[in-house]
Formats: sequence, structure tokens, C-alpha cells
Amino acid sequence: MRAIIERQLYHPAVVLPMVSLIQIMVQVDFNLSQAGFVVATSGARAALQRSRELICSLHHCDA
Repeated sequence: MRAIIERQLYHPAVVLPMVSLIQIMVQVDFNLSQAGFVVATSGARAALQRSRELICSLHHCDA
């Protein structure tokens, strides 16, 4: 059981988002509301960029 937990815990899909969240928390002095705002805005920015890329690929844009 311990090996399973360790294998899951050290998986990059778990560790990398945790490290990113810790970096954001340090940048905003551990203010949870500011960290939530930063995470939400960066997520919205990423979603917008991906949707632009998808629309552009469907319409064969050069931009």
C-alpha cells in the first residue's frame, strides 16, 4: 500500500500542480483569495488561448 501511495504522490501530474500552487502562494504572501484569483485568471487565459488555437486551426488562420 505504501508503494502505491508513493508512486501516486511522486507522479508529475500531482507534483507539478502542487509546486505551481506553492509558487503562487509564496508570490501573494499566502493570501488564499489572491492565489485563487491568480489561478482563475491564468486558467481563463489558458482556456482562451486554446480556444483561439482551435478556432484558428479550423479556419486555417496564419496568425
